Amino acid sequence: MSSIRMDGILSPLVISIIAFAVGYQAHSLLSTRASPSLLTPTDSSSKPKSKSKNDTKSVTSSSGSGTDTESDAEDTAAALSSDLTSTKFSSSEEMKLVLVVNDELKMTKGKIAAQAGHATLACALTLKEANPRLFRAWQNQGQPKIALRCANTEELEILAAQARSLNLCARTIRDAGRTQVAPGSKTTVGIGPGPARIINTVTGKLKLL
Repeated sequence: MSSIRMDGILSPLVISIIAFAVGYQAHSLLSTRASPSLLTPTDSSSKPKSKSKNDTKSVTSSSGSGTDTESDAEDTAAALSSDLTSTKFSSSEEMKLVLVVNDELKMTKGKIAAQAGHATLACALTLKEANPRLFRAWQNQGQPKIALRCANTEELEILAAQARSLNLCARTIRDAGRTQVAPGSKTTVGIGPGPARIINTVTGKLKLL
């Protein structure tokens, strides 16, 4: 009688355990097959996207500012005609680079920023090659820059000539004329980097931009 009762209890219990085990294994197997992406990501968004021709065109058209390459070569030669190695200075004295913008051209803020960038790079590269010690003195002080303005192209040219007569690096930027100004327009002159006491004799009377 007791064995019959035990059989009656054990049989459903064993069946339940077996059913649970089989169900669990089946669920695991089906989940793996149904979700291969969990093991091997195939989402196209994870792959780097190549730029289309339209994307390239939009990038090119947005960068409207450029310099006149031929004029750049001439200006480099003019800058190097000064004896940039003869500047006497102390590494502890104030250094700076002055960027003078041609106010006559009435350029937008964005255009001015681009032209100032051209001038900064031109001056820095020229001085780094010609006088590495002076360049490092300016660089070690955090590369200070001052933005000023002059009345017109004539004044811009005078400032560049005065700076070169004092053996300061002076780079005049001529725009390629893609946007806002005519080709060959003298937009900015960079003076320095160099000792502030010398640069001030050239630009000290100019107003801040």
